[in-house]
Amino acid sequence: PIALHWAIVALLAVRIILKRRPTGVSLAWLSLVTAVPFVGAGIYLMVGELWLPRHRIERFEQLIEPYNAIAEQLEQVAGVDESALDPIAKALNDSAHGIIAMPATRGSTVTLFRTAKDCFDAMRADIDNAKESCHLLFYIWEPGGQTDTIAQALIEASERGVSCKILVDGVGSKHFLRSKEAQNLRTAGVQIVEALPVGRLRFHLKRIDIRNHRKILVVDGRIGYTGSLNMIDPARFKQHANVGQWIDVMARVEGPGAYALDLTFISDWAIETGTVPEDAAESLLEFDRIPMPGKTPLQVVPSGPGPSPQMIHEMLLLMVYRAGESLVITTPYFIPSEAMLHALVAASKRGVDVQLVVPERVDSTLVRHASRSYYEDLLDAGVKIWLYRGGLLHAKTVTVDGTVSLIGTVNMDKRSFWINFEVSLFVYDIDVTREVRQLQDSYIEDAERVDPVRWANRGLGDKLMQNTLQLFAPIL
Repeated sequence: PIALHWAIVALLAVRIILKRRPTGVSLAWLSLVTAVPFVGAGIYLMVGELWLPRHRIERFEQLIEPYNAIAEQLEQVAGVDESALDPIAKALNDSAHGIIAMPATRGSTVTLFRTAKDCFDAMRADIDNAKESCHLLFYIWEPGGQTDTIAQALIEASERGVSCKILVDGVGSKHFLRSKEAQNLRTAGVQIVEALPVGRLRFHLKRIDIRNHRKILVVDGRIGYTGSLNMIDPARFKQHANVGQWIDVMARVEGPGAYALDLTFISDWAIETGTVPEDAAESLLEFDRIPMPGKTPLQVVPSGPGPSPQMIHEMLLLMVYRAGESLVITTPYFIPSEAMLHALVAASKRGVDVQLVVPERVDSTLVRHASRSYYEDLLDAGVKIWLYRGGLLHAKTVTVDGTVSLIGTVNMDKRSFWINFEVSLFVYDIDVTREVRQLQDSYIEDAERVDPVRWANRGLGDKLMQNTLQLFAPIL
């Protein structure tokens, strides 16, 4: 067995080295494979490399040309005037547009919802007024409470002839997919599809750690929602975890931004099913129907494994490096890449007011300790770290210099950077950014600042635990 173990280590070491990933990631995997005989190798073979089933890759490649064509026409109809953009916004637009072709658009309105109840009420009202289609994509769908009001609205919409489609992640929503609530929806004519179904063996060409983490609702291709809220009732969800209610933010977008969100849903649906939704085939080309009720410039940026897996990470780094006055980040999980950690430290050292807001309690002990292993470097550089006490702060937001903001599904961790399918709403508008900053300030008001001196003098046991887990943070 010992000889076999070292033979496996040697073979996998060659493979890991040839992948040329970040040094920390490679060393973490080498340590795991070496220190935990056979089990470590098994874990690496199952989740150590980003790979997707061949049919997904082929379907994605088939979508590239029509997707780019639609994005180009969208730019002609509703593209922004780049000369009117803030320099940071222009840089972000150029970065995303050059990679995924989806342009920043003008003419949208953005409404923020700070509570799940307000958001569910608005969603219900929009679904009740739907005339053609309701498209929903969520990582977690858990029946019960406020979620059931959305399900009932979809049943009623389907019964009056509205095409309703639900796409949910195979792991995050595994209980929902087999529930009576899902069956009731299907019986009413609502189509439900499982995204990224999981197999027990790699040979099934399925894996458990690549997830569709997006949260999207689009009604009639004109009104869209995205943000951090899953299809869950926070008063019921994970109450046994002793972290309080999950605190989220969602944005309601009306106008070209909703069209871009719908295009993301349609692409995901086509990749999972092999067909473009029948309710979208024609409407995608009806650009004259896109309303422009407002003036807010924004950009919808889907990200995930594929031709450009680094994109969202690079755009976040761009925001940090371009910050000149202030940078505020809220995230439930903080396991930054080395590049992100260095960027945050550098921003603070050059005089930017950098503030990081994270929940005091999270639903993962390992992640909590791994996250805190990075605090010392940030505190030494002058970064202000706030521990939110009002529940599990799940909102993922960024504001830069009061001019650019981000609302989306991306956590400040490596899983969101490189592994999961995410969607981010970049808003290039002072008024909306001011509202996002006010929301961030409200979180800070209910948070305790981490004192640098007390943190440096924390117990040896805590330091050892946190720094040990940091060694494996690249693969958490």
